[in-house]
Amino acid sequence: MAKCYYCNTKIRNLPYRCKFCGMIFCKNHRLPENHCCPFDLIQKSKIEKNSKSSLIYRDALEFMNKGLDIAKVYDLVTTKKLNKNEATDLLKFFIENSDLIEVRENSILAFELLGLKNDEAFQILQNCLLSDESPTIRNIAAKVLTINFPKKSKTLLKWAREHNNDLKF
Repeated sequence: MAKCYYCNTKIRNLPYRCKFCGMIFCKNHRLPENHCCPFDLIQKSKIEKNSKSSLIYRDALEFMNKGLDIAKVYDLVTTKKLNKNEATDLLKFFIENSDLIEVRENSILAFELLGLKNDEAFQILQNCLLSDESPTIRNIAAKVLTINFPKKSKTLLKWAREHNNDLKF
């Protein structure tokens, strides 16, 4: 059963997902003004043009502004305040938008820790393996692919070993 992100009450009927911040709310907090939505409605069109993803989570915005870390994402998933698909999207946001290699490394490792094994997770890890500039990121992505997707990633990992001298997985 889903819980309202704002008031943490269980939602018995239909949960509402805010189209601006992407979080789930009860009927009392479904409107942006009722849950203090951080999304600036005036700047919406500018953000969508610059954003790779049209779905922006409140946690992602807090990460950029207030230092949300991977441990908090883990906590949100384990307490069921965030589902695995939302966690996947959030980790993808961290990987794509952070300049800090440590944040990107921890985000990739979180896929293993949280057991994220959906198609989106595979795509994200594959992109890290094939196109990231950092050999460290590529190696961590290869390791997590091996653990989370042993069969599905076999051909991909074989190709990556043949074409990248710096891979050490």
